Amino acid sequence: MIKTEEMFYAGIPTFMGGDYVAIENVGNYDVGVLGVPVDNGSSYRLGSKYAPRAIRGYSAWDRVDGQICHDYDTNSTLQSNSLRICDLGDVNVWPGNPENNQKATMDVVEKIRRKAFPVVLGGDHSITYGAFIGCKKGCEKDKVGILHFDAHNDVEDSLLTLPDVWHGNVFRKLIEEGHVEGKRMLSVGVRGLVNKEWYDYANEKGIGLITSNKVNENKVSDTIREIHDFFKDCDGVYVSFDIDCLDISIAAGTGVPKYNGLRMGDVIEIIRSLKGLNTIGFDLVEVNPEYDKNRSTTLLACEILYNFLAYGLELKK
Repeated sequence: MIKTEEMFYAGIPTFMGGDYVAIENVGNYDVGVLGVPVDNGSSYRLGSKYAPRAIRGYSAWDRVDGQICHDYDTNSTLQSNSLRICDLGDVNVWPGNPENNQKATMDVVEKIRRKAFPVVLGGDHSITYGAFIGCKKGCEKDKVGILHFDAHNDVEDSLLTLPDVWHGNVFRKLIEEGHVEGKRMLSVGVRGLVNKEWYDYANEKGIGLITSNKVNENKVSDTIREIHDFFKDCDGVYVSFDIDCLDISIAAGTGVPKYNGLRMGDVIEIIRSLKGLNTIGFDLVEVNPEYDKNRSTTLLACEILYNFLAYGLELKK
């Protein structure tokens, strides 16, 4: 018998080969995947709007179907989750109206969250604004935290003619508008030089910081412990993963790449460890296919998504 799922180059490129469904049918699945193909919140290199399509194409290799695997890296046997995953396509995009894009993202993610676990594919990091608000509304939890993987704080202010919410201020907006408390947000992978004003803002609001140096210099188990301790009083945790938290040497295909980043092996361990956090939603942003000429950044994004869904997600009501 021909195993059609191995013919990754054929058919419609839905995420992990999942069913392409309308929002009304998302309740028949464990995970609902949504693309938000926008990059009008980018301050530097445009092109992240092409990422949802690129990620879907590479994800065709993967399935989360309860397979038993041996992990050479840890010399251990692992059994993946068995999840029903569907793809809802992309939100309707208004290229000249970022506010409409945010509202559309909010509305669809809220509907997904009420019936299934939302995975959102960006796009630039501004999409986390609508995705987080929609997810929080959909799960109806008060004490929700944000686990933020990124090279940058993303707590700047307005910038030139960019939209009100852009990829450099998305978390400042969420905090200032009361959607999340700073003390319930943890940024992992931040590094390099930053305007001291934004560093002071993060401290003032109580945002937790685990620098890239700290992760790279310590045991990854220490980072995992710190993450779990930070969120111990939260009802749920939303994960926002900016691919630029990885080092530029392995993830150059992004909007604002940076040196001295996280190592992929450490990231995979951390992602797999999220099982006990009661994660309520996950987005992956800032993959930029225009600068990902050998597609290695897209491949790493798919590895992160696979390891989260297969080993790092524990579905809870």
